Amino acid sequence: MDELAKSYHVKPSPLLGLLRGIAWLIPGDWLKTFFYLNCIAAPRRMLRRALFAFYRYDHVYAVLGGFRSVPGGFSVLEFGTSAGYSFVKLLYATRYLGLANRVTVHGFDSFEGLPPTSDPRDADLTGNDQWMVGQYRGDYDRLQTYCQARYRNFCLHRGHFENTLTDEFLQTLRAQQPILVWIDADYYTSARTVLERLIPWLPSGCVVYFDELDTTNFGSRLTGEARLVHEINHGQLGEGLELVVDPELSLNSSRVYRFVRLGTGPQYSAMPDDNAASLVRVPTNGSPLP
Repeated sequence: MDELAKSYHVKPSPLLGLLRGIAWLIPGDWLKTFFYLNCIAAPRRMLRRALFAFYRYDHVYAVLGGFRSVPGGFSVLEFGTSAGYSFVKLLYATRYLGLANRVTVHGFDSFEGLPPTSDPRDADLTGNDQWMVGQYRGDYDRLQTYCQARYRNFCLHRGHFENTLTDEFLQTLRAQQPILVWIDADYYTSARTVLERLIPWLPSGCVVYFDELDTTNFGSRLTGEARLVHEINHGQLGEGLELVVDPELSLNSSRVYRFVRLGTGPQYSAMPDDNAASLVRVPTNGSPLP
């Protein structure tokens, strides 16, 4: 048995060598297991979560910051504003980055909480977060008063999405192209209504954030926002459309996507330096160093 163990190939690792040394010093399998679970596995898991856990507002500043030098006016659209917790954070981000005079933040909600639904595509199949009628009810008047006292670059749209995403509003997206679409509507059916109406107006590269994508049914495409992403990427809302996970913005989640369209459609203005001849790199040295 010892000879068999010696012949088994294991890639050399300083960490494995250290663990073997520690195991040799600790008597008994119970103590060895206790030490590993509490002194190795638990701290490693905690450190990994601390370093790579997704936070909802990191990508907001990255997206807005990328448009500071792009000419024109833009918009941020939030669907599922509720009491306005995230809405105010989106507004403040435009102020902090000096974009309050160029970016309008729109919030869409009925402010009556979740409506009833019998569509199985809205369901949470795991039973961990069952939706309830009236859940996430907001106070439109209170939020309007709060924002009016502090901001000017916002608009709250009260009503169901199919009623507030009017042709008149959509026309305004010609002058204020969306750069971030924030979907926190919980239901698949609500999110689908939003994107069915918005897709013709979204430029390639627009960021779409799905708040429940990987928290409902573990990100299963059977229901919820993950189902909608799957349907878009399989041509059910039109040909030549795709939502691509942006790993730099999404980190270890699958919540932040880039919308990409093939063919004609809205596009952001290119910066003059994007195609400059100076972008060509001339030889410096032959090593892997820059």
